Amino acid sequence: MVEEDRTEPKLVSLYGMYIVGAEVRTTNRDERDGGTAKIPSLWERVNANKLIDIIPDQLHPTVTIAAYTRYQSDDTGPYSLIVGAEVDGLSRVPPGMVGITVLAQEYLIFDAAGRMPAAVLTAWSKVWRYFSQPTVLHRSFTTDFERYDSAKPDTVELHIAVR
Repeated sequence: MVEEDRTEPKLVSLYGMYIVGAEVRTTNRDERDGGTAKIPSLWERVNANKLIDIIPDQLHPTVTIAAYTRYQSDDTGPYSLIVGAEVDGLSRVPPGMVGITVLAQEYLIFDAAGRMPAAVLTAWSKVWRYFSQPTVLHRSFTTDFERYDSAKPDTVELHIAVR
């Protein structure tokens, strides 16, 4: 069951960071079809092979980051999803993984609580609903990310880059 959260997203300015992890390239259209969806198999591969555990130089060992980046255009075009961890640099990227630099910028944080993956889908629904209304903030489509902390397994923070 997903808990309903009626709180408004909070605006924060974050420093840049480095993320290392496993990557897939996909589209939201492909993700709506079980036959073409790539994100579930990425998560299965990361969990089954304990890929987070082999990432060196992690800053927050209890936190998994799922970064949506390399947007071709907006949420209708191709993008990359990298599931991994925040690290202190990109000098030691394990074979078969990628490393990215996330630049400092402003983010709206949407929170959701409940069983995964339903809670994260609820958070994304909040994002789409929020940006479907007139607002002074607009998505920048640089890097958005989900933050999962194993100390709080039934919560997710969804950070959406804005301008």
